[in-house]
Amino acid sequence: MASAFEMPEDKRDSRRQRLLLTAQMDFEDGTRDVHLLNISATGAKLDCEAAPSHGEAVTLICGGLRVAGHVAWIDEMRFGIAFDMPIDAKQLIARGQRHLHG
Repeated sequence: MASAFEMPEDKRDSRRQRLLLTAQMDFEDGTRDVHLLNISATGAKLDCEAAPSHGEAVTLICGGLRVAGHVAWIDEMRFGIAFDMPIDAKQLIARGQRHLHG
């Protein structure tokens, strides 16, 4: 276990890439706008005004990308999703990093 001064061990399988994009997400109760904060081949970190439920089935929609997954964790308005199948997010990452770095 990490102390307060150490970073916890990252147990994710894929390296995350920071970005900043507006996207949509289909939730069980409808579609909402979300902010895509980082992404990898296996998941993403997002925020929105009303976070979904842990374990909820969702579909991320951004540009030509539509990817199904489920909510893996929630921290107030931020949440992580694990994709059902790995994706190739290179074009999305390039687009999001252009927004992030101006």
